[in-house]
Amino acid sequence: MFFTFPANGRGRSAAGFLHIEHFDLPFDGDAGWFEIEKVSAKPWPYWRAVRQTDPPP
Repeated sequence: MFFTFPANGRGRSAAGFLHIEHFDLPFDGDAGWFEIEKVSAKPWPYWRAVRQTDPPP
């Protein structure tokens, strides 16, 4: 399972991906809004979920 989010538009995809191993927050339903952060790591940086938020207005 992967979670997607809008990316900056550079590269081959307009979506970024958050792998399930970097997402350990519980939530109900098929969709949710989350604050994420980019983690510097080797060999590649990755995105990690920080907390659940309310959807935008």
